[in-house]
This record gives sequence, C-alpha cells and structure tokens, in this order.
Amino acid sequence: MIPQSCGKDSQKKMGLALRLRIFLRTLVLQASWNSQRMQNLGLLSALLPFRRTQPLNISEDRLFCRRYYGFFNTNPYFANYVIGGIIRLEAEKAEGAELPIGMTATYRDSLGRTFASLGDQLFWLGLRPAMIMALCLMGLHNWQNGVLVLVGLFALGQLWLRWWSLGRGFSLGLDIVHLLRSNHWHRAIIWVGRVAMLMTGLVGGFFLTRVSSVDLVAGKSLLWSGVAIGVGLPLLIRKRLPGEGLMVVALVLSLFLSFAIWPLGH
Repeated sequence: MIPQSCGKDSQKKMGLALRLRIFLRTLVLQASWNSQRMQNLGLLSALLPFRRTQPLNISEDRLFCRRYYGFFNTNPYFANYVIGGIIRLEAEKAEGAELPIGMTATYRDSLGRTFASLGDQLFWLGLRPAMIMALCLMGLHNWQNGVLVLVGLFALGQLWLRWWSLGRGFSLGLDIVHLLRSNHWHRAIIWVGRVAMLMTGLVGGFFLTRVSSVDLVAGKSLLWSGVAIGVGLPLLIRKRLPGEGLMVVALVLSLFLSFAIWPLGH
C-alpha cells in the first residue's frame, strides 16, 4: 500500500540550505566506492545533513545509518533523483506518514537500478563517445578554444543536472514513476547514439583526408564515406540484419579503409 501523504504534494520543495549541503556531498558520491556495496557510503554521507535536521535520537540515528548501509549503486549523474526521493520519503515519515516496511529500501533499489540503466546508456554508451569524437574532430582542426568550451559546457551541464535532479526527486517522491514513463529517455538515448556514430564517421573521414596523399576530389569522397559509415552502420544494425549480412558489410568497409590508407606505406 502506498501512503497517501507521499506524492500528494508534487510541488513540495527542499529547503535551500539543506539542498546545498546535500548537493555538495553528492559530488563525491563515488569517493568511497567499494566492490562489496558500491556507493553505499557515499549515499549515507549525502543523507546525513537531512538526518541532522531531526531531533537527536541515538536509536533512530543508528537505524537510519543501518537502513542505508546496504548495497546501492547507480549512475552518478542520475543519482540525485534517487537521493532526493529518499529524503522526501524520510521527511514524510518524520511528519507522521506510515510507510510500509521496507519502502525506502525498495525505493532505493528499484530506482537505483532504473537510473543506472538509463544513465549508462545515455552517458557511458552515448554522450561520452560523442564528446570524445567531437573533441578529436576539433583537435584535427586545431580548435583549442572549441575543446575548452565543449568541456566547460559539459562540466556546467552536469552540475546543473545534479542540482536540478536533487530538487526534482524530492518534489516528486513516489510520483517519480510518472517521470520514468516518459518516452523522452529512450529518444534521447537513440539520438545521442546517432550523434556519437556521426562524430565517429566525421573523425574517420577527416583523418583519412589528412594522412592520405590523395587529391581534393578523393579526399571529399573519403570524408563523406566516413559520414556514411557513421550514420549508416547503426541503422543497419538497428534493422537486425542477419549476422552474415553484417559480416559482408564489415568486409566491404574494411577493404575500403585498407585501400584508403594504403598510400601511407608507399
């Protein structure tokens, strides 16, 4: 049974001072990462500022620490959704709401796994490769300022995401399930992956035009071939072609790249 008090006020906000203290601690969520319980110590450390706002009670404090000493692991960029939601449940409990036994642990574990999957696909498998290829592309063009700007924008963007998701997780509480139902997550994952492949194709094409002793027309052909590889290959894979078909495509691409780079050794 879901407590009625949780989620009935989706506009409920966390105090600014408390939010800031928790936010700063979440920046080092993985500082105490361990192979047995992953981010559990980082989670507990992030939750302690909230616990300190409650009346001193040794027994309750011990139960609180024991409750969040268990296994916890999620994507660090999305972890604040979970942390904000946990604080909302604890705040509701402190105000007298009756939570089912194990509710906070279930909330922590289920959301941790969900955001781990979404975050790994969006950041580790999509955004990070796209950024690496974009930085390589800027390096090939000698755009040092562009490299600094892109890295700076990512740093500021992830800080904003951590701050915003902490407040959003708290305001939603149990209603965060509605946020997870949105199709925007999977659309973002798909498009970031496409951008990563496009950047890879551009880097490959530009690299070949730089290192190969070819004329301008052939160089442009190599460039656009790289773009076609970056865009077309993931589309072919998405169509779930037979493995034999993908092997033929890979063979053609490998022969093309081999002959393109052939002038380097001769």
